[in-house]
Amino acid sequence: MDNIKPWQIILLIAAVAVLGYSVVRYGLGSNPADQLASSLTLVDVETGQLYTASIKGPRSLLIPAPRPDSEDTALIPVFEEDGNWYLFERYRQAVNDVTVPTTAVTDPDGPVAALDAPKIKY
Repeated sequence: MDNIKPWQIILLIAAVAVLGYSVVRYGLGSNPADQLASSLTLVDVETGQLYTASIKGPRSLLIPAPRPDSEDTALIPVFEEDGNWYLFERYRQAVNDVTVPTTAVTDPDGPVAALDAPKIKY
């Protein structure tokens, strides 16, 4: 213990403090389920109507999803950025699998022509 320098003691105390902070901040009281999304916004690629689908629990949702009022597969997940709606990159190829015309999605990489109407619960 005679060979320990003051800066080593300070470094050890700082390391213990950082470890303690990390355990309190990220380890205790953190529930991974709180970080998961509970809903997903979908767009009808023909009309531009937005839908909100609950994805809590053991539910699954096939993409592209069918419209609630018909068997036509027309719904693809979107996200909002700067006031515009865009298809998630992961689902852009699903535009090729829909059974309706893609009037609201002229370019899968660009903004979607979404309606200003309220979202419909899916």
